[in-house]
Amino acid sequence: MRKEQKVEVVKEMTEKLKGQKNVLLVDFSGIKGNEAAAFRKVLNKEGIYYKVIKASLLKRAMEAAGFEDVDENLFTKSVGVALYESDPVTLVKKFVEFKNEDEQPIFKVKMGLIDGKWTVRSDIEKIATLPSKETLLSKLVYLVQSPLSRMVTVLQKPEKDLVIVLGQIKDKKEEAEKAA
Repeated sequence: MRKEQKVEVVKEMTEKLKGQKNVLLVDFSGIKGNEAAAFRKVLNKEGIYYKVIKASLLKRAMEAAGFEDVDENLFTKSVGVALYESDPVTLVKKFVEFKNEDEQPIFKVKMGLIDGKWTVRSDIEKIATLPSKETLLSKLVYLVQSPLSRMVTVLQKPEKDLVIVLGQIKDKKEEAEKAA
């Protein structure tokens, strides 16, 4: 790669990294070409940006983007970089759960920036077990809505009973008037 190309790659990656809160750095060495192509399609559908970049160029881009406290051991060979602006759990799950034909994980997560905080691999793997943000929000809505709907039902019950009793009284009076 010529120097001009390297400068352009660093510039592009710097722009992508600026302001990112969710960045995942992965070792992609176990992936085959056909698996990589299929996985990129999955990532593109989700809106996840993924690029393989030479470690030294990534280091320059991260420094230029203002990232600090990054482990120097990450910059030993080419690195897969994934960026996602939305739910970090979705990002992490895609990489941790992607497996080959033998059901072995393909990617080895090195480190990640999750909601603006650098996180080690063991914590990232724990994050992958969490439900997605949408699932958690729907559960929260259900938990809030359920007691409220039960309370409304309880409050409406006496009114319904009153209406039923009044309807029965009306029916009896009408029957009594017809009989008389």
